[in-house]
Amino acid sequence: MEGSGSPRFRKLHFPVGLWINSPRKHFAKLGGRWPSAVSVKSTTSSDAASLHEAPSAPSSSLSNSTPSLASPTPSPSPSPAFLRPRPAGPQSRTKRLSHLFLRGRSNSDRDRAVGEREREVWAHSAAPSTHHYLPPASSSAPGLIKIYGDALSSGANYRSLLANIHSTARQLIAQVITRYTEREREETDDAVLQKHSPEDFLLCDVIGKPIQQPDGAIKWETECRRSVAPWECPLLLVDMWRPKEGFERRFEIQRKEDYEREEREREKEREREGENYQGVRWRRNRISSGGGPEEGERGHRARNSELRRSISDMNLSLRRRQGNHVSNEPRGPGSRPNNSGGVQDRKNIIRASRAEAKVGWMNQPEEDDRDYSSCDLEVMSQSLILPPTDRPYFLLLQGYDQSKDFVLYIMAGHTHVFGRKPTLREREKDRERERKGKRPLKVDTFLSAPDLLARHLLIRRDSVIPEMPTGQALMRPFRGGAVTHNGVALYREAVLKPGDVIGLGNHFLFLYRDPRVTPAPPLALTLPWQADASTTCCPSGLVDRQEALRQYLGSTEAVLKFHPRHADALLQEIISKNSSPDSGGGPLAPAYLLSIMIDHASKLLDPTLTPQILLKSANLIKDIVWDNIKEFGDKHPTQNSTEQEGEISTPNVQKLSRDLRPLMFWMSNATELLNFFQVKVETMEKEWEFEAPGDPVLTADMDTCSEALAQLDDVIMHTFQQCVYHLTKTLYSLLPALLDTNPFSREEKEKEKDGALGAEGEEKGGEGEVDDVSALPPKVAGLVEVYRCSLMLSREACLSPPLTSQTFGYLFFFTNTSLLNTLLERDGLFSWSRAVQIRTNLDLVLDWLQGAGLGDIASEFMKKLSITVNFLCIPKTRLIQSSWISLQEDHALLSPSQLHHLLTHYKLGPTRAPPASWAPPPGTELSGDIFESFLDHPPLILPNETPRLDLSKPIPSPELQKEVTRLRTFLWGLDQDELPANQRTRL
Repeated sequence: MEGSGSPRFRKLHFPVGLWINSPRKHFAKLGGRWPSAVSVKSTTSSDAASLHEAPSAPSSSLSNSTPSLASPTPSPSPSPAFLRPRPAGPQSRTKRLSHLFLRGRSNSDRDRAVGEREREVWAHSAAPSTHHYLPPASSSAPGLIKIYGDALSSGANYRSLLANIHSTARQLIAQVITRYTEREREETDDAVLQKHSPEDFLLCDVIGKPIQQPDGAIKWETECRRSVAPWECPLLLVDMWRPKEGFERRFEIQRKEDYEREEREREKEREREGENYQGVRWRRNRISSGGGPEEGERGHRARNSELRRSISDMNLSLRRRQGNHVSNEPRGPGSRPNNSGGVQDRKNIIRASRAEAKVGWMNQPEEDDRDYSSCDLEVMSQSLILPPTDRPYFLLLQGYDQSKDFVLYIMAGHTHVFGRKPTLREREKDRERERKGKRPLKVDTFLSAPDLLARHLLIRRDSVIPEMPTGQALMRPFRGGAVTHNGVALYREAVLKPGDVIGLGNHFLFLYRDPRVTPAPPLALTLPWQADASTTCCPSGLVDRQEALRQYLGSTEAVLKFHPRHADALLQEIISKNSSPDSGGGPLAPAYLLSIMIDHASKLLDPTLTPQILLKSANLIKDIVWDNIKEFGDKHPTQNSTEQEGEISTPNVQKLSRDLRPLMFWMSNATELLNFFQVKVETMEKEWEFEAPGDPVLTADMDTCSEALAQLDDVIMHTFQQCVYHLTKTLYSLLPALLDTNPFSREEKEKEKDGALGAEGEEKGGEGEVDDVSALPPKVAGLVEVYRCSLMLSREACLSPPLTSQTFGYLFFFTNTSLLNTLLERDGLFSWSRAVQIRTNLDLVLDWLQGAGLGDIASEFMKKLSITVNFLCIPKTRLIQSSWISLQEDHALLSPSQLHHLLTHYKLGPTRAPPASWAPPPGTELSGDIFESFLDHPPLILPNETPRLDLSKPIPSPELQKEVTRLRTFLWGLDQDELPANQRTRL
């Protein structure tokens, strides 16, 4: 409606979706004349043809109209809106019917003018339409309503029904079904006639427009639709709600199950797209929530008395009150019904609405002489919103701007985001992320406080988190957002229960409620007047704090509480007092203490602190390790030693083992910290999955974590390299003894016998070890001592099993490569007698390694050496009878050049030449290198496993318990130093 006097409904921007038309504002917009709202002609509505009927003769029943009542040809639509004047007096039934069908004329000149004017407007309209109707002159005038029934009969067009303004949708559905059933009975047999029940159908209010197809046909295109409640009056809807320009309305009959199924599919699609559509859901929530009368008791006045009444019901109730008020007043003999009736009616309605607001809502006496201009029904109606009964909501306890904040905020979807309106720059960033395929979460509730982030808090429930019970949700603050949960600062995801109090920024407080949880749980926060006075006034509070402090200091729980400002001091205290294997805290003391420190920071402190602690701890460890490596290098230079082979003895190996302890100690701790850091970083990445993609703050934190992990990688690799290098350097000078020692000589047997007796005596004395090497020949024992010391180092440092396997794998790789190259280089060893000695020494070493638990690793890496020695141990008679092909099949690990070298230089005898069967076939590649390369060593694979430090269990050792208690006391002292002397707590 474009007329200045039109009471057209104005859209109010209510976030909860409840639109209530203010009667006082409604009437204030009218001009000099004020007609009834139902007498305004619509330019877009198209589904009823209103008929004149006297107000004194309302009809509650429906009359079936024949198809001849509908105009067979398109009727022009009136472009300007006009107001139809009321008739001067009551009209007869004949005159009203003549106006209805436009067949006759009234004897009154005034009615004749109206009829001529209507025909003129309808005849000269520029926009033809088949859906226009004549607006009624009074609230009880009947009208024609076209109802499209394709759901009842496929291919059917529409049926026209004669209805009045009180005709409900349930009655219209029954009439339409009757009309279609009668038509089907005429066309089909009664035996095959389909029975329809009105309860199976819905009347839908459809907004759309007719679209002309290329073939000239007209196709209806639906823009939106809604189901009309059974008690709603379609003719009233047509009159009070008008589609916007360019759209038309029509009513359709649809099956209830089909409509509900389509709505469920659309709801799921909207949830997948992240659109919550609060307005639509709030409308449904108002209809489905409790508090109204039963269906059988739902009369016209009962519906209007409900808070969930529609705009049409509210306006109609005001008109009814106005009509009753005017009819009860005695008319004076000089009253003028036509000239002053509109003004007087308008005054009566305004007076009645103010009186109702004054008495019913403000609870003040009607005769109070106040300024009622401030009592706006539109504003007051917003304060009468009932909470929903089928979904959670947030009740505002404290806000920021009273003019912008609302009392209830509905959690319409399964995810809900609180935030503020984004700035122009933030919107540009969101668009850029969407172009890159990283769609940020959409904000559901915009709050007005300036200290909030564009996305401040995320809450998820129900299907998004199926593992949570009904009524509980998960709340997660966005990075940098100040959020409190029951008065405690919240930095990470937490469980949200009904009755919890949520704080956003410095201003907003919300109470979370879920009406599905009955009975409603109490508040999570104790109110001041509910607190126990004895606990606040009793002087024993100080004693209780002292007792709680003592329990915490001596607790075996793996917890180390600290304030963020003490993080650097605590970190320095842990590293400085546990920097060596002899510190007293145990082999994994640095890793354990740093882990419980980081665990506390990652769960309860600001998320920006955890990446900083990771990097600082990694840098401190790296500095200490670098100093240890430098100190070790001064004691054991890396250049080739001039010492002779015989000068490397068991004491020298043990001295090397002692000097390697700090490096092995930090390699073990760095490995455990790396595993723990990786778990924490993965947890942080999961916490950031809802943050805005590409956030520079999150990117910086991730870079900090990556740098910390890289520092620990360097520590592990350098300590591993130093340990392996110096152990293999010692092995290099001891390995030739394995090839030259004769284990069958008398001297070696006597030494072996003496060593066995000494070992037996030590074992009786309780000091023997399973992996003792004293029973081996001296030369072989020197080699095995290196393996034993390495094993003791790894056990003492509690080195992780994967890294222990890699350490010995590298040692065995070096043993295999060095011995094999030496054997191939010394062809004087290519005889059966020498090969048997080498095999015996090698078996002694492998048997010891098997007893020490390293047999599988040794067999894997020393396989080629064993095969080569086995080849040389083949008896001559059998070897001479063998051919090249059979030997190559039995010793597949040897390359053709290595096999050819062994056969060519094998010692058959002084005058005996190699047999012809040993010759390789023509075309065999024999130019390859016969020596193994040291560059083919196995790569170091950094561990990526579950941390062995289980912080969910009590502190594992008394040494660690003592160190944790010392650190707790140290932190307590830092807190006490910051307090005044009269506020300090004594133990």
